[in-house]
Amino acid sequence: MPKPLSKKEAIRYLGLDEKTFDNYFKNAAEFPCLDRNGKNGRFFFDENKLKEWKEGFEWRTIDLTKDDYALCLDFALAQHFRRYVLSDWGTARQREFGQKITNWVKGQLAEVAVKKFFKKEFGIDVELDFRIYEEIVPQDIIGVIEDGKKREPKIGIGIKSSKPKSAFLILSENEVDLRERRSDIYIFCRPDIPDDHLLRVTREKIIEIVKDKQHFSSYKEDIPKFTSVPCEVAGWCNIDELEKSEANKIPGLEDATGYRYIKKSGQLHKDKKSWQELLSRL
Repeated sequence: MPKPLSKKEAIRYLGLDEKTFDNYFKNAAEFPCLDRNGKNGRFFFDENKLKEWKEGFEWRTIDLTKDDYALCLDFALAQHFRRYVLSDWGTARQREFGQKITNWVKGQLAEVAVKKFFKKEFGIDVELDFRIYEEIVPQDIIGVIEDGKKREPKIGIGIKSSKPKSAFLILSENEVDLRERRSDIYIFCRPDIPDDHLLRVTREKIIEIVKDKQHFSSYKEDIPKFTSVPCEVAGWCNIDELEKSEANKIPGLEDATGYRYIKKSGQLHKDKKSWQELLSRL
């Protein structure tokens, strides 16, 4: 029987940074710690449980290519130039260009990851909707391809994304309470898109215009190249499995107002049998 792993050993074993690790076991219920010796006792973890979690995480993680990224960036720029406004939840503060583009790209990367996951692991081909609409469209999968023919899905699926460290699938009240906005199923993804993705994709152009400038030699070796973007398809839940919570009680949303519908990422349906069940309903 493997010996229990200390928190430091568990972090190293899973390859996570400490903040993400803490979020996953304290807030997300992704994996448990062993019983502690009182409130101040050290955290220890079952290596077998961590191994099972790691294998599932790797199975559900899809590498997205530069072409996948370009498809999503194109959508994000189209949204930007039609003057679509994004505000932070619970505030009137409008997001600046880089943040808006990152959020749109992240959302579309999640959809592409789900499409590729379904095809790679289950041989199911679905059609996404990357058209631009005046109104918000609740369903992200608009077709299922069978025998070369497209049919409409039998259920509505919304695909949501957040940062890799995020512990919760979170939806606004309107997304759930308004009939025209809701989906039957929500899939949660965590694309690991770097904050400097726009720099990476324009690296050669940036170098060209700064290569003869004063400080270029000090950072020229540090300008990163574009690499594939890993995206975890974390799991799914039915709409009636969401829980309503005051927004300011959700870690990370302490300054927000109103209510949100949430689900801990560790409580989502995520094993192979669960995905097969979802696809049988699609």
